[in-house]
Amino acid sequence: MLVVYFSHSGNTRVVADKIHALVGGESFEIVPVHPYPAEYRQCVEQAKQELHDNVRPQLSTRVTDMVAHDTVFVGFPNWWSTMPMPLWSFLEAYDFSGKTIIPFCTHGGTKLGRSVEDIKKLCPLATILKGLAIKGNSVQTSDGDIAQWLRESGIVN
Repeated sequence: MLVVYFSHSGNTRVVADKIHALVGGESFEIVPVHPYPAEYRQCVEQAKQELHDNVRPQLSTRVTDMVAHDTVFVGFPNWWSTMPMPLWSFLEAYDFSGKTIIPFCTHGGTKLGRSVEDIKKLCPLATILKGLAIKGNSVQTSDGDIAQWLRESGIVN
């Protein structure tokens, strides 16, 4: 198992850590070469522009042995109803054929948006399981929701 995530505010990192604690395996943070602005409005505008321009930000981290992982949790904040563009860079950098991808996101109200459909387009030969969406202000108390989702997905008993 591999738990991969991109986190800007720290919310997605909290959820990724909770998942990792329950499923084990490895954890991996997606880190863009050029960090996003800390200021909310600047970050939102940059994310909007990247999505509009179909930008693939360069990443400073790389999974060393993706072949060893059959199941990959992919976590991200929902930006503009989909994944931030560093996730696009990440998903296009590896061959996910035959792998199982399990998406999870943090959000301010739009849940998973169209991210699952976008993952299916980027990884057409992977199996995509039901995703989990955790509202940003609920991440600290999301343990029960995460455990139930993992049980329903058949990942844990």
